[in-house]
Amino acid sequence: MGYTWADYLEALVSEHGTLTAVAWKLVERGLAEEVTSVERALRRLRGRAQRDGGLIGQRLLRVFGVPASVEAQARWMGTYHSPFGDLPIPLCIDQLRLWERPPLSESRARVWILLGLAGVALRRRAFTEAQPLLESAAALADAPAARLEHHLATSYLLTRLEPNVERAVAAARPHLEQARRLLDTSRAQLEPADAACFEARLVDHAAYDANRRGDFARALALYRALPTDDVHPFASYRRDAGLAFGLHQRGEREAALEAARRACEHAGDGGYVRLRVMGLLMLARIQGSPDDASTLSRAEAIARRLADPELLVRVERARARSPKPRPT
Repeated sequence: MGYTWADYLEALVSEHGTLTAVAWKLVERGLAEEVTSVERALRRLRGRAQRDGGLIGQRLLRVFGVPASVEAQARWMGTYHSPFGDLPIPLCIDQLRLWERPPLSESRARVWILLGLAGVALRRRAFTEAQPLLESAAALADAPAARLEHHLATSYLLTRLEPNVERAVAAARPHLEQARRLLDTSRAQLEPADAACFEARLVDHAAYDANRRGDFARALALYRALPTDDVHPFASYRRDAGLAFGLHQRGEREAALEAARRACEHAGDGGYVRLRVMGLLMLARIQGSPDDASTLSRAEAIARRLADPELLVRVERARARSPKPRPT
């Protein structure tokens, strides 16, 4: 199970024609002297499954990297705005463990597995586990998308490690500033959907900072400045959930309810179950007691099915905010 050296060699042979052609590439690069011995080493490598590939495995990865389709799969597991992070936590851990093995773990594509493991640790509220994973990912993050993911995840982690709000915001700010500069300079290298999601995430961080300072007008303006066209369900969810909170703070209840319902629809359309829980919590906040009781029950049921401690904490906080109706 999982991606093996045999799978990797099959992809190389499919691209270059024969095993001999793959061996010649190593010889031409000066990484081997004789084709026949390289071919024998490659055939032995096929039987290594997901064990250490040794020197020949390292040389293959240095010359060829990993196939684009394989890196895309790893990236899907390591990107916060992909639906992978909305799967049940035990399933996410099982998948990531299958991929945190050679050959992928010996390549630079490992950065996405580390980011995925860090994301799961954050969902489990295992913040001390997430920190070294993000530090290891930083050493491998060279592509703009991986660096953006690292800065945003680290920013979130720092706000959870520091109980003091002002110090937490100050600690996270350098990562958000670097992420903003990186997105502005590398937008052309990103897929439009990824760029829209990273933009929405950056705005969400900035608006969180403004809301914590009580500057609700500033936060609402940030969300209103996001594009109104629905490039990606995740970005649309972030926009409308932020609008719902801001409108609620202004006392515009009906408009806030409409925005919260739109956010829930975007989450469902994109397959984002966790975001749907967050959208339901926003809807419950606007509904108020006693109308929020059924909405909170739905949110809690989903969070329990996902075995997601972070979501369950949010549900409990929402219940604590909701005043209990007086007995008649």
